[in-house]
Amino acid sequence: MTTTEIIEPRLFAPRPDNFEDWRRHLDRLQIPPVIAITGSRGKTSVLRAVESIFRAGGHRFASWTNRGVEIEGERQRGELGPWSRALTRLGAGGLDIALQELDWATLQTASALGNVYPVVGVVNLCGNSDACLATPETLLARRALARLQSSIPDAGRVVLNADDFLVSEEGPAAAAGRFLIGISADTPVLRRHLRHDGDALWIEDGAIVMHEAGESSWLVDLNSLGWARDGSIPFAVHNALMAAAIARSCGVPAAQIAAGLADHDARPESMPGSFNIFDTGEATVVVDRPMPSWFLRTSLRAVANLAVGRQIRVVGPMPDVMTDDLQEVGRLLGRQSGVVVIHGAWGDERLEAFRQGVAGNQVPPIFLQAADERAAIQQGLDLLRAGDLLLVLAEDAPAAVRLIGHRVRQRPPDAGSRAAGAA
Repeated sequence: MTTTEIIEPRLFAPRPDNFEDWRRHLDRLQIPPVIAITGSRGKTSVLRAVESIFRAGGHRFASWTNRGVEIEGERQRGELGPWSRALTRLGAGGLDIALQELDWATLQTASALGNVYPVVGVVNLCGNSDACLATPETLLARRALARLQSSIPDAGRVVLNADDFLVSEEGPAAAAGRFLIGISADTPVLRRHLRHDGDALWIEDGAIVMHEAGESSWLVDLNSLGWARDGSIPFAVHNALMAAAIARSCGVPAAQIAAGLADHDARPESMPGSFNIFDTGEATVVVDRPMPSWFLRTSLRAVANLAVGRQIRVVGPMPDVMTDDLQEVGRLLGRQSGVVVIHGAWGDERLEAFRQGVAGNQVPPIFLQAADERAAIQQGLDLLRAGDLLLVLAEDAPAAVRLIGHRVRQRPPDAGSRAAGAA
């Protein structure tokens, strides 16, 4: 593909010329400029990347994540009151845009109450796992997506992950109402979308490519995205694609999107448990959350790219993971790892299922047990040698991030410690 100059698309609702025109169009329709971001995993990471894009343009924004409400970067006390104030400021012109993270239950409720979102980003659902399809969360998600289709206004757009086939199937049928993202333009869903003149983003030759109104152009080189480890973390690349598509659906120019993605600093304290990466200079520590096997595979593929030494895992009882899935989770965590450190009160049946999975590997890891999560993390950190990686599936992610950050800061200055995150 030849690099071409970006041609601004013609103006109609899904393809605004610029952010200001998009805002004026919504004002005429009396639709609040609130972006909704939903999905099974990665919502906060995408939202923070979108924030960085709007920050690059000097826009004033409010955000509501699972950690609370922030207005122009300041954490607020409470949630409903501050969010109401943010919406009032949106209407009065004191803020330019708002971002809201929605889980599936909240999305279904919001749609049922008639809430209207001009742009909705759907990060993922099942990651193409058959085992995920019958879970209660997936059934709820599919109902929520069905409601979402009926609540998107004519001026609205849904950003969908074309690599998660169930997500792309559940979205609106009309190409004009969809903005698809995917790793490759050869993905069947994405290829079909492009044939119908749909807008899309994908990866080609180490860069994000944007396709709008029949024209394709380079957007940003993956090597400039330090928080995605120059493209070595696949789901972080997906997050960058999703954030870029959301911003573009609001009319944000390509140059601002590229600058915002390049400047993004995925700070662990702003999204603890979202695949937070700490470099100690000698070893690497990653803090993520407990998750079912179909999402765990993705995280483990990512950590495999971050270290050449032993893999050490710290994991608690994972109450949100189904007992039927624990054996597979144990197998995955025990594969190619040198040490597994468990903690907490599991219950006999769940612990036995997990142990069987760990032991089912051809070369089982060393199996250790600690009294609580803090002790388990300390034990894992003490085991680290040069080139090793410690993965913590944290039950209390904020506390884990604080503890690890404190230990990393205590290292000698020449250890080169820094932190980054993506999920």
